[in-house]
Amino acid sequence: MTRFLVSCISLVLLAVCTLRVSAKAANDANGAPGQMCYADAYNSVQGGWNRTYAPNDPQQIYISLTDDADFARVQFATLGEIKESILQYWPKHSKRKSVTIQGQDWEFVDGGIAQRKLYLHKLKTKALKPATVYQYKVGSKSNSSATWSPSYEFHTAPKKNDFSFIATGDVGACNAVAVPHMKDLAKTHKFDFVTLAGDQAYNLDDFNGTKGDEYLNFMQDLYAQVPYLGAVGNHEGAYNFSHYKNRFNSVPFAESKFDNSLMYSINYKSLHLVSFSTEVYFTGTTEEIKTAVNWLDADLAEANKHRHTRPWIIFLTHHPIYCSVNSSDCSTKAATIKNGPVDPATNLTWGGLEDILLKHKVDIYMSGHVHNYERTYPVSKGNLVTKSYHNAPSFFQIVIGNAGQPEGPTQFGDGPFPAWSAKRYGSFGFSTFRVTPTTMNIVHHQANVDGTLGGVIDQFTVSKDLPKNNNTKRDVCVV
Repeated sequence: MTRFLVSCISLVLLAVCTLRVSAKAANDANGAPGQMCYADAYNSVQGGWNRTYAPNDPQQIYISLTDDADFARVQFATLGEIKESILQYWPKHSKRKSVTIQGQDWEFVDGGIAQRKLYLHKLKTKALKPATVYQYKVGSKSNSSATWSPSYEFHTAPKKNDFSFIATGDVGACNAVAVPHMKDLAKTHKFDFVTLAGDQAYNLDDFNGTKGDEYLNFMQDLYAQVPYLGAVGNHEGAYNFSHYKNRFNSVPFAESKFDNSLMYSINYKSLHLVSFSTEVYFTGTTEEIKTAVNWLDADLAEANKHRHTRPWIIFLTHHPIYCSVNSSDCSTKAATIKNGPVDPATNLTWGGLEDILLKHKVDIYMSGHVHNYERTYPVSKGNLVTKSYHNAPSFFQIVIGNAGQPEGPTQFGDGPFPAWSAKRYGSFGFSTFRVTPTTMNIVHHQANVDGTLGGVIDQFTVSKDLPKNNNTKRDVCVV
């Protein structure tokens, strides 16, 4: 009997140790939070993302936009303090001389033990011509000499109302399965910007911020050519989101009447895009939640005044409120965001997102965080509203958290799944949108682990009848 008990205890201990080793292995994946990121099949060193930079070398270059690409902002970093930052840009197919802009420069100090310094530089173009391909380069000036970056290209908004963009989320520098394909798309000038639904680098602050440097250098071939319009995620939360606020300081938050880059919106042709931080529900104070919700309500109220010219509203954030993975992200955390926190004095919820989205007739809720792809039907208060995407009476949600990050994709269970869950895919990919005033064609592309681009995982069209004026209303069905 004693020998039997010893054997049983040994088996239990072996199982516990195996589970611990498995968990440790997942946490120790190449590039996982707290782990170094080394070259792999998806982040070829040919791009030079992990090379050694001199103090004056421009690096981590990315571009962002203001409304309808009337202006662009370019941001870059240097490891050393410089005298002056410079942007030169010129129309690619024109004999016009280049325009030279001087930048805004500041020192960013990482919150880690080394208090490492990084020097950031932001530059804004003058008014840009529509439907134009521009080339540009950035320079860092010390004394009388300047060190220049390679030249990059971007294009401004087309004169017609049709346009396309790339949508992705949850990207590391390691195991970034979909990123090479998006970099290829960046060269085509077919996509006007890229949205990213939060969580980058895993994490930007690791190793006194050097991991964030490597990640942004790895993403430079995408972000320097297709303007960045992303959202913040929980993996950017260190030191009060200071890395995100500084490194992504060029998104149009000031034009959107917010204090920092955690919240902003932009008008682009027939689209109003809102970037919102759902992190406020988990890390924010009561006052910060109220500030965020009030800003969102006011922003969407203004957007609704212009639905006759900008009929589409996409809400971009990190955490989903509808998803069907068996985890707290799709249950308790989703409920907190959807309904808001509980007021201890009344035991009632307040400040939730769903009522605001329904009130202002938002079309799409786009998120990441869960590392897979899932599309819902139009949904409200936990119930399927309709399976039609034409003149839908409520928003639907897309989870696009599967671009590729160290831990790998999140698998779905065996079900049963909620009636509102329309499509599920548990591996790597990214989405593209084609937008007109009356339709949005949305495609989710498969990215294979062998490095090849797979087929189409999901493709569908959202449509609506264009309102005649801004008094035209769309009923909201709340069930």
